[in-house]
Amino acid sequence: MGSCSNCIPVSEPEESINSTLKITSNTIIGQYTQVSPISNFCCYKANTYTNQYILDNIRLSEKQKKIFERKISRNKLRKTHSIKKSLYNTKNLLNIGTNNDTLTLTSLSVTSKLFINEIDYSPEKKYKVISNIGQGSYGNVYLAYNIYTNEKVAIKKIYKTLDVITEEEIINEIEILKKLNHPDIVKILEFYKTDQAYYIVSEYCSGGELFTKAETHLSENQIAVIFKQILSGLSYLHSNNIVHRDLKLENILISDVEYVLITGEEYLDIKIIDFGNAKYYKKNIKDSSIVGSTLYIAPETFMKKSGKESDLWSAGVILYMLIVGCPPFGGESDKQILSNVQKGVYGKNYSRWENASNEVKDLIEKLLISDPRKRLSAKEALEHKWFTKCQSNALYYNISKHEILKCIQNLLSYEVNNKFEELILAYIIHNMPKINQTKIAIQIFKLVNINGDGKLQKNELKKVLLYFVSEEYLINFDKIFSLLDSENRGYIEYSEFLRASLDRKNIVTEENLKSAFNYFDKENKGYFDEEQMKNFCEENKINEQLCHLIFEEIDLNKTGKVDFEVFKNIMIY
Repeated sequence: MGSCSNCIPVSEPEESINSTLKITSNTIIGQYTQVSPISNFCCYKANTYTNQYILDNIRLSEKQKKIFERKISRNKLRKTHSIKKSLYNTKNLLNIGTNNDTLTLTSLSVTSKLFINEIDYSPEKKYKVISNIGQGSYGNVYLAYNIYTNEKVAIKKIYKTLDVITEEEIINEIEILKKLNHPDIVKILEFYKTDQAYYIVSEYCSGGELFTKAETHLSENQIAVIFKQILSGLSYLHSNNIVHRDLKLENILISDVEYVLITGEEYLDIKIIDFGNAKYYKKNIKDSSIVGSTLYIAPETFMKKSGKESDLWSAGVILYMLIVGCPPFGGESDKQILSNVQKGVYGKNYSRWENASNEVKDLIEKLLISDPRKRLSAKEALEHKWFTKCQSNALYYNISKHEILKCIQNLLSYEVNNKFEELILAYIIHNMPKINQTKIAIQIFKLVNINGDGKLQKNELKKVLLYFVSEEYLINFDKIFSLLDSENRGYIEYSEFLRASLDRKNIVTEENLKSAFNYFDKENKGYFDEEQMKNFCEENKINEQLCHLIFEEIDLNKTGKVDFEVFKNIMIY
């Protein structure tokens, strides 16, 4: 059967599945070979008339009839949207801005940070607390769940009455977290503020602190998987001119544990957390403040000359502790420890150090080097030969060929009908529960992100796709990439990749749509109007005229109100 122009071939690998496909010297893409198309997956955009013909002329079960009736209804809705889209594209050619600025809906950048704004009431309206899971000088951390999606979250409550942290420091942490979009860095979901406290809602990591694993004897393969994620997170931070300044085992959480049958080992999926001390840095300007934890602090910090290199020193300490099981710089007091840090002499008389590979020893030595100018950067460390020797990509071995090809199919058929639909998809992905498909898509993102920096360059992504499909199926690749790269940065980040690569049916569920609808219907009226849309736009500094255009697109019934049924019709097609 022939396929339409939107169909993506789902190819079966050749027989030599066990051979590996090397993209670079230190990165292996699973266990897949070059593929040749032998079958087609017909896309979900089936022709309305074909569906109607089947419905009228072929004997179907009641269940089958409902499926084809739904397809017909959705395609009619799609046609309506396409006409409206065409009309608005024409309208957008007009100069509707001020000061001769031409504003179009396509100029609006859609990212997850649009949904992280200060909310001036308690999170209790949306989240139910399960238990207290942490306590500190600033307040408490609670395990809670979203009452709409049942997704577990962590809520950090910071009391205003305490003088250990200022509002400026809290806002700084929020602003940095809003900018971050990386699978190995904790994701902030929302920020609340009341008269008594601040609340930071973030994704929940169920495995606890990496510190608990420091004394266990992990294999070098297991440690390589962990450390590669840490370096990937640091590489991403530093490429965004952000330094963490308090990297330590306690500030790395275990989000998931994956057992890999091929190696017979468990591997940890981790997240870097706690950006309370993080800050932006400027090139050639060193930080004069002294922050961080004694065991992990870099020697240049004492000379008030710390920078991104100091994060790599802390990373070196973490790697040493995972390999050896104790800190590299000992001492009976903080003063003695700091003295040993400044000397740069660490312990090598441990059996676990002696039994460690020469490659990991070399990496540690190049990170725990006193002169920050000679220390490896995160990018350089990711290219170290130790990662080639170890199975640092073991987390990806459980991904099947079918899952990769399905992900590619979704990616290459991605499109949205209007800007509001794009906004809602971004909101859902930002708040989406960790279902199995989401975990797989995140691992595929890491797999194709060859240099590990958390940014998929256009050529980098295209090169990997060509290992699975032929050039002819990438005809719309540039258009799709531009749609996802709404900020014109030349790369996409992982939430944008998820938006396109996940099955739409797994994203646009009743629960997720209800949660997204309630985001706009904050007053629980059962609908939202242009005023609520304006509030959203004002919070995100979106031009009022663009806001009006967005609402015009979704006010299908021309009532000035969008209820849940209209909202669903916009999103489900």
